[in-house]
Amino acid sequence: MKKYSKIDYTNVELPEELLTSFAKALVPEIRKFYDSDEGKSYFEKWLAKHPEYDERTPDARASGVSVSVQSTSHDK
Repeated sequence: MKKYSKIDYTNVELPEELLTSFAKALVPEIRKFYDSDEGKSYFEKWLAKHPEYDERTPDARASGVSVSVQSTSHDK
């Protein structure tokens, strides 16, 4: 079996246009996942492990962590 050497990507710079177009393609798919029952369940489990991000608890506001939730209207 062939061994592959590890590539160091820390100094790779990508054009902003490439990153922007990738994000624009990826965001709708991420929204679809988190709007699904599976995504909602996953997010609840994640929040249980990371309560500092749960805005429903007083500890989240006291920790100084700022999380904004936007509407996911797909009718644009």
